[in-house]
This record gives sequence, C-alpha cells and structure tokens, in this order.
Amino acid sequence: MRKYLLLLIGCTTIGLVFFTFIHYSETGAIPTFRLQSEKYMVAILITNALGFVIFQIDRLLDKIIHWKSNFLLRFISGLGANILLIILFFAFIGKHIFEINGEAPIKLTMLFIISIFIYEIFYGLFYSYRHYAVTQAEQLRSERWQLELQFESLKSQISPHYLFNCLNTVSSLLYKDTRVAEEFIRRMADTFRYVLNHQTQKLVPLREELEFVKSYYFLLQVRYEYHLQLEINVPQNILDSMIPPMTLQLLVENAVKHNSISKDQPLLVYISAVDNTSLIIYNTKTSSLKPVTSFRVGLENIHKRYSFFTHEKVIVRDDEKFLVQLPVLKKNLAL
Repeated sequence: MRKYLLLLIGCTTIGLVFFTFIHYSETGAIPTFRLQSEKYMVAILITNALGFVIFQIDRLLDKIIHWKSNFLLRFISGLGANILLIILFFAFIGKHIFEINGEAPIKLTMLFIISIFIYEIFYGLFYSYRHYAVTQAEQLRSERWQLELQFESLKSQISPHYLFNCLNTVSSLLYKDTRVAEEFIRRMADTFRYVLNHQTQKLVPLREELEFVKSYYFLLQVRYEYHLQLEINVPQNILDSMIPPMTLQLLVENAVKHNSISKDQPLLVYISAVDNTSLIIYNTKTSSLKPVTSFRVGLENIHKRYSFFTHEKVIVRDDEKFLVQLPVLKKNLAL
C-alpha cells in the first residue's frame, strides 16, 4: 500500500511540474490552477495512469530478468520498454489529450524519457539495496539460529549434572587407581577445552571431532566400568571433511542415555563411513531405560544444523539397532 501511495504522490507532482513547464514554454506565462484546473487534472490523471503502467511493466520484468543475475540487461530492458510506451503514447494519444502542437509534444516526450531514465536508476538501486538488506537479514537470522542450536549442544555438555558425574567419578578413582584418575582428569579437561574452543564455530574437521569423542568415550567407559565399547573405522581420506561440532558426542550421549549398560548388557557404539559420502553411527540396543525427553530434541538439533550446509538429509533408523547416517560435508563449507 505504501509503495502505491508514493507512486501517486510522485506521479501527481510530475504531472503538475510538466504541465506548468510546457504551458510556460509555449505561452511565456505561468498557468494558474483556477484558470487551468481542468488541464491540470487531465495532466495529473495521465501521469498517474502512465506511472502505474510503467510500475507494472517493471514488476513484470523483475520476474523475468532478475537484477541480481543481470543488472545491465534488466536496466536496459526496463528503460527500453518504458521509453517505447511513452513514445507510442505521445505519438498517437498524448498530443490530442493535451491539445498541444509544435515542439511541445517533443519537449514533453523528452521530459518523460529523462524522468524514466532517472526512475529506472533509482528503481534498480532500491531493488539492489533491498535485496542486499534481505540477504543480510536472512544471513544474520541463520547465524543466530545456528548459534542457538550450538548453544543447546554446549549446555548439554557443560551442564551441572554432567560436571557432577565427572567429579564424582574422579573422587572415587582417587582411592582406587590414581593413574586412571589422572588420565580421567586429563581427558575431562580435553573435552571441556574442545567445547569452549569450538562453541562459536559452525563446522570443525571430522578428525578433531573424533578425537573429542575418544576423550568423551574414555570418561563414559570409566564411569560404566568398561561395559561400553566404542569402535571407530573411518577412512583417512574423509578425516579432513567437516562436521557440526559435538554432533558425534551428542549421538554417543544419546546411546548411553537411552540404553541400560551393565556387565550383562554391554553397549556397542560403532562409527564408520559409507562410500566416503556419509558417516554411519549406530549402537546396539539393550533393555530401554525410562524414555529420555532430550533424545528427540538432540536429533532435531542435528537435523537443523545439517540443513544449513546441505540439502542431503540426516537419516535415522530405529529397528534392531539405532542408526544415524550423516552426510559428509566438504572442507570448503567452513570458509
């Protein structure tokens, strides 16, 4: 609605100015609205009608030729189409409506052509600025959403409950095996260092994520008295591919949360690759624990984070074993 109001104001102003100029150039006198009100109204009506048609032509051309893909072609096509409209209008209709002769039709046509040239420049600049502003806003919104999703993963990793479990395990190890306790503390420091160092990064190398998972796995293995097993079989040529940070850790954590782990019911988590195009993370299933609310939330977090970087879907299968298939992301995505 606002753009049509601006169009009305602009075209009305142009109609008043053009009629005043033509009348003065032909008669040498400035017209008064009282004596020339009818001609003023005709001029306003015609300029608004032409302005509306020109605006609709530009909107149609916007759908056919995009400013972003070919600015010059779009500018020339808009300018040419609208100038042709003005020439045809004054050649067959305009001079009869305005009752003008001599050089007046040529002057009026030139005024309209100059106005259209200026209009097309501003129209193109406005469209380009608006497209830039929208693109920037979408990019900022996307980055904010990614950070929010990353923050959710971060919160789960450094939650007081997680920290309490780690410290409680260290406390018990100090009286049993100081060597393992020292290794546990070192690995715990590694996990927190990784989390804090990558909390704002969108993607990290798979190699680093796997090292992080190994440290995290050691903490879990000690906690569950070695009834949890992690096997990693990932080819060297995809270790430099990218992955959203803490994705694998979240899947390992979900496996632990969702299954009972004991000597009689050991849990196996396996990480491998398929044709160097996707990562496979699956875990065996033991007797289920009480349903964990955060389980589906964590998977949804992974789905959303991957959607920023690829159209390939994250595949989840839940049958005899629980399996998640992640697309391998190219290294240049992190640039």
